[in-house]
Amino acid sequence: MRRFYCWLPLMVAVINAPQLQAAGLELTQQGTKEMAHGYAGTATLLEDASVIAHNPAGLLRLSGQQVSIGASFIHADIEYDARVLSERVEALYGLPAREVNGPGAASSKATTVAPHVYYSQRLSDDAAVGIGLYAPFGSGTEFPAGWAGRYHSEETQQTAVNINPAFAVRVHDRLSLGMGIVIQSYRARLTNQIDLGYLVAEAVLERVAAQSGEGAAQAAAPTLLNNYGSKPEFQVLNEVEIASVAYGFSAGLLWEPVDTLRLGINYRSQVSHIAEGDAKRTTLDQLGFKDNLITQVAADSGLTIAEASETLEKAFDERGSQGGDLVSRVHLPQLITFSAHYDLTNRVALMASATYTNWAVFEEIRLEYVDTSVRGGADITESGSDVRRRDLVQPLRFEDTWRVGTAVRVQALSNLVLRAGYSMDQSPVSSPDYRTPRGPDADRTIFGIGASYQITPHWDVDVAYSHINIAKADVNARENPAGTQHRAEGHSQGNLTNFAAQVNYRF
Repeated sequence: MRRFYCWLPLMVAVINAPQLQAAGLELTQQGTKEMAHGYAGTATLLEDASVIAHNPAGLLRLSGQQVSIGASFIHADIEYDARVLSERVEALYGLPAREVNGPGAASSKATTVAPHVYYSQRLSDDAAVGIGLYAPFGSGTEFPAGWAGRYHSEETQQTAVNINPAFAVRVHDRLSLGMGIVIQSYRARLTNQIDLGYLVAEAVLERVAAQSGEGAAQAAAPTLLNNYGSKPEFQVLNEVEIASVAYGFSAGLLWEPVDTLRLGINYRSQVSHIAEGDAKRTTLDQLGFKDNLITQVAADSGLTIAEASETLEKAFDERGSQGGDLVSRVHLPQLITFSAHYDLTNRVALMASATYTNWAVFEEIRLEYVDTSVRGGADITESGSDVRRRDLVQPLRFEDTWRVGTAVRVQALSNLVLRAGYSMDQSPVSSPDYRTPRGPDADRTIFGIGASYQITPHWDVDVAYSHINIAKADVNARENPAGTQHRAEGHSQGNLTNFAAQVNYRF
C-alpha cells in the first residue's frame, strides 16, 4: 500500500491537467487491455489490477501482489460549424435575426494524458483487496477567441477522479463478489464571453419603450442593436471555476459456470456533488470605455446622460452580468456493465458486453448564486419588483445510453497476446437543441487493437490503440447562461485518437 500512496500526488496532478477530453462525458480510458478490446468485455477481462475499476470481484483471479501503472494519450479533434444568430430582442421589435460576427466554424484540438494506477493483494484463497486511481469522467473543449460561438463557450473542462479501494470474497467455488468505496474529486472550469452590448441595447430599448412608447423603441432598435450587439469591444469574459469531493460505491459479480465461460457484472453508483466556486467578471467601473459608452448610448437613444448611466448599471447589476460566489449540483451517473468471456479454444477467446449509463440525471449545468440577500427575493432596489439574481443555466437534457461491443483475444505466442474489439456507443445528447459547444456529442463507434508481451515471469507490458469516431450531427442550440440566448445552427463532428501503454508487475 505504501508503494501505491507514493504515486498519489503525481497522479492527481497529471489527471487534473487541463483539456482532458473524451467522447461525451465518460472516460473509458481506465486500462490498456480494455482499450485494445474497444472497451468490450471489460467486466470479465480481469487480467491485471485494473479489475478494481472494471469488476472488483475479479481481484480473486489475481495472485500475490500486483501493480499496474499506465497512461492513455488522447488526441481530440472536435469540429463545430454553425451560424450563430442573435434573434431574441430582434423579434420583440420586428427585426430579422442578425448573424454574430466572427467565424462560425471552429475546431477544438487538444492532446491530453490520462494516467491510472492500481494495486491488488491476495489475502487468502477466498479474499483479496486493492486500490485504484483513475478518471471515470472528463470532457473538454477549447475554441479560439473571437469565434462566433464565443457567447456559448470558449473553454469547457470537467474532470472527475476516483480513488477506489475495493475488496473481493469467494462465496462459492465458481462465484465471487466484490465491493468498493469511491472517493471522487470533481473540478470544472467554464469560460465564455458575455454579449454585454446586447444586454445594454435590450435595457435601453426597454427604457425608451417605457418613457416614449413602443413606436420610439422600434425606431431606435436597428441603431442600438447594430451599434452595440455582438461587438467584441462591448463584451466581458465570464470565468467560472467550481470543485467538490463526494462519495459513492462500486460492486461486482463474477460467475464461472463452466471452465470455458465466465460472466461478470460491474456496477458503479451515482455520485452527487455540491460543487462550490465563483464567477469572475469585469465590473462596469473596471471598463475603460464606461464614460464613452454612456455618452454614445445617450446620443443613440435620446436618453439623458443620467438615464443612460442608470440603464448601463442595470446590465451589470444582480439581474445582469455581475459575478459572485456560486454553487452547482452535479450528478454523475450510475452505470452497470454486463460482460461475457468464452474460451473458444485454448488460444482464442471471444468477449462481449453491454453497458447502461443513467445519463438522464445530468439534465443541465446550473450555477446558482449563493448570495441569498440578493437571490432570496429581497427588494434590494425598493421598486416592489422581484429582482432575484438569475441562475446561470445551460440545459442539456441528457438521456440514458447503452454501449455494446465484441472483442477477440488471441494467444499468438507463449509470451504474446493480440487483442482487438469494436463497440457502438449511444450519445446522451437527445436533440440538436442541446448540442452546444460545451458538449458537442453524438453517437460514437469505437475500434481498438493492442498487444500484451510478457518480459519476465514478474513483468509484462500492454500497448493499445483505439479510434473513436463521433458522428456528424445537427446543431440548433441556444446560449442560455448569459441571458442573450443567441442560437447556433449547423453541425458538429469529431474524432478521438487514443494510444495507451501499461506496465504490470507481480511480486
